[in-house]
Amino acid sequence: MNKQFTGKINIIGVAWNGSDESMQEFIAKHQLTFPNVKDNDGVIFAQFEVPYQPAWVFIQQNGTAQTDVGAMDEVSLAAMLEKLGGS
Repeated sequence: MNKQFTGKINIIGVAWNGSDESMQEFIAKHQLTFPNVKDNDGVIFAQFEVPYQPAWVFIQQNGTAQTDVGAMDEVSLAAMLEKLGGS
């Protein structure tokens, strides 16, 4: 049986280095529809121990966070969401 994640998901992109223009170009190029913020001072990256991009931080409702570095394809993302609370 093919399970799908049925919980609520909030996605926020975090850009670290670069200009506002390069961030907007990236958003447009990849047709991102979720909010994106800049982390020029690296506070968000430091909080979640993100050493470089691309990276994913999964924060559960209880506040625990898991950081995975590297690109993630659709299959891997689905598996992670299932692991974190899919039904």
